[in-house]
Amino acid sequence: MMKVSHRDLAYKCQYLPKFKTTEEIEPAHGFIGQDRARKAVEQALEIKEKGFNVFVVGLPGTGRRSFVTSYLQHIATSMQTPKDWIYVYNFSNPSEPEAISLEPGRGRTFKQDMQQLIDEVMDALEKIFESEEYGRKKSELEDEYIQKRTKLWEELKQKATELGFAVQVTPTGVVSVPVYDGKPVTPEVFESLPEEIRQVFNENSRKLKLIVEGTLYKSRKLDREYREKLMALDKEAALFTIGAMFEELKSQYESNSLILRYLANVQNDILENLTQLRSEDQEVRQAFKKRYSVNLVVDNSATVGAPVVFERNPTYANLAGKVEYYSKSGMLFTDFTMIKPGAFHRANGGFLILEAENVLRYPYAWEYVKRCLMTEQIVVENLESALGLSSIVSLRPQPIPLNVKVFLICSPRLYYLLHIYDEDAEKLFRIKSEFDWEMEANEENVRKYLGFISSTCCRLNTPHLERSAVEKVLWYSSRLAGDKTKLSVRFGEISSLVREACNIAIKEGSRVVRKEHIDEAMKQREERVSLLQTKYDEHVKTRDLMIETEGTRVGQVNGLTVIDLKDHSFGVPVKITAKVHLGEGGVIDIQREVDLSGNIHNKAVLTIEGFFRERYSKHVRLSLNATLSFEQVYSIVEGDSASIAEVLALISAIANVPLRQDIAVTGSMNQHGEVQPVGGVTEKVEGFYRACKLRGFTGTQGVVIPKSNLKNLILKDEILESIGKGEFHIWAIEHIDQAIELFTGKKAGEMAKDGTFEKDSVNYLVVQALKQARKAEQESTKMKRRRRKKS
Repeated sequence: MMKVSHRDLAYKCQYLPKFKTTEEIEPAHGFIGQDRARKAVEQALEIKEKGFNVFVVGLPGTGRRSFVTSYLQHIATSMQTPKDWIYVYNFSNPSEPEAISLEPGRGRTFKQDMQQLIDEVMDALEKIFESEEYGRKKSELEDEYIQKRTKLWEELKQKATELGFAVQVTPTGVVSVPVYDGKPVTPEVFESLPEEIRQVFNENSRKLKLIVEGTLYKSRKLDREYREKLMALDKEAALFTIGAMFEELKSQYESNSLILRYLANVQNDILENLTQLRSEDQEVRQAFKKRYSVNLVVDNSATVGAPVVFERNPTYANLAGKVEYYSKSGMLFTDFTMIKPGAFHRANGGFLILEAENVLRYPYAWEYVKRCLMTEQIVVENLESALGLSSIVSLRPQPIPLNVKVFLICSPRLYYLLHIYDEDAEKLFRIKSEFDWEMEANEENVRKYLGFISSTCCRLNTPHLERSAVEKVLWYSSRLAGDKTKLSVRFGEISSLVREACNIAIKEGSRVVRKEHIDEAMKQREERVSLLQTKYDEHVKTRDLMIETEGTRVGQVNGLTVIDLKDHSFGVPVKITAKVHLGEGGVIDIQREVDLSGNIHNKAVLTIEGFFRERYSKHVRLSLNATLSFEQVYSIVEGDSASIAEVLALISAIANVPLRQDIAVTGSMNQHGEVQPVGGVTEKVEGFYRACKLRGFTGTQGVVIPKSNLKNLILKDEILESIGKGEFHIWAIEHIDQAIELFTGKKAGEMAKDGTFEKDSVNYLVVQALKQARKAEQESTKMKRRRRKKS
């Protein structure tokens, strides 16, 4: 056992170079202390095969997102810029818009070229159909048609006259009327004609009917030929005008076969719809203009290298894109121009960064991510359509080939949950880039840390830090890491602390940030999150929490626990009591009996039983039952850090030896009585310190911790000063016997070769108490037998 001085507890960074302010330090570039994660990312980038996407795993605040984003942006600048993608009207299947890729920047150019082309075509068509040349050719065609049609009907009339009929063309058809003696014959007159004449008229009527049908056929054929010739004339005139425009545009994209095919389809469609294009209905004309427009869904004209996309809101629609609708006359309509891109479109050919928790929060977003990576295609499909919940007719845009590396940022817990419950996660994300939460406090890392602080001040354009302020920041960093030999890589926390301290310095008009500014910033931060800690301290002060900080008690000891509120952790003393009575021999943990203990705590209790049986029951049978209780604790008790305290309480209760109440203890132990390190030792020491301060210092108070935890103990200046004054103390132990001697003021007592302990030692008193219990048990058994015999 050793009593630790305040000098041994003081934090001192031996690798801090000579400087006055961080202005003298060269700002750091890049990230610090994540070589393992960086190498994993580099390996992922080298492998181009399917499935080698990356899980970026680490605790929040370790710079996962910032590192991946900045590193990928650096790598992406040297990569090839991916192609643009457009959606255009599919003339063979309008419900499936056609996807076409172009060289970077050419998508925007092609969209502008098409818009200009269509405007010029519309203007040219109006002019060509109003030209004299076109009017002359159309007039000639119409005259020829009229002449042929007139001749056809004159021939019909002549033949009808020869057969004794007059022919008249009406809107409903051709009407024939018999003519006798140069006059039309009415039905009444016709019936009064001689039979021979009526027969001749009937015979000629049948002949005329055949002639009329033949004439009508020739007339329809003539009309069709006229329309075809007129259409051919229109096409010839239009092609003569717009053909050169299309050829000029084709020459600019002659290396892209899909664009050439599309332009040919547009030209043919214009020629086939000249009538509608010449319509005076502006709505019809605008509809055709939209048909020939270009929907630029991926524009890499301003992209340097490969894209790096971080999607902050990864809903299904934001990842996949969507097909939008517009309402007209109470109905929904859509077209290919209303296809909107998603994050996968923007990141195609580069990198997509997602936060796993956000992806899993939105319905079917995770399923879509997996489907894209499995099929290596981007399919734009609205969620309601994908689930079959919509009866609205929608578009089915052609899929776009996908070439992207996805980086999924998540916590360690979420990473393992995905690997356990989703077998696709391991197949699609084969690389794990794991972020550390701490790094060695060696010379190189301290130099990098100073560079980070300097770069933070430069980036924020704030005052630089004095040497003493830097030492305090390093102290805070080691405190976050929970180890004097480590530095925390939660640079978000460090940067925030520096920023707050700089703000305090600026308010005071200081040109540099001093140690007191850092102290004030830390104090303000703690005040913002320590309301519950304040309430616990009030209960300690008013003795609502029945903790004793002086005197001695049998079977009672001060243990220590930590309350972790995510943004703030603090220690709280807890009274642990033990009671013994005759019984079969064993430890009854009240928390375990009422299901208020965790598995680790249950294991610790069984370990304590093993220690007692090994040490004390070699020569005497355990005939005592012992109960342990964490007083005023109503939540789950977990962990083994109270093992030392529980053993002390049990020994005190069995041997009837009082324990000091001015000392608290934390530490785990094994079955041999060797003390093991525990977590949260700093918070626990500070928790008992606050309790003693509130109740009043006696000069003897302190905390016992495992010796192996000394490197984890990073105390505030106030506590170090109190230790220096002799108000508060820290003891470090390696074995349970050292704690026994400190708490009881007696020798623990070493075991002799015959298995006995030194007389009047604590261990001796325990054995004696057990022997008396055994003797009492035997006498009780004898009395029970005598009673049975008498009865």
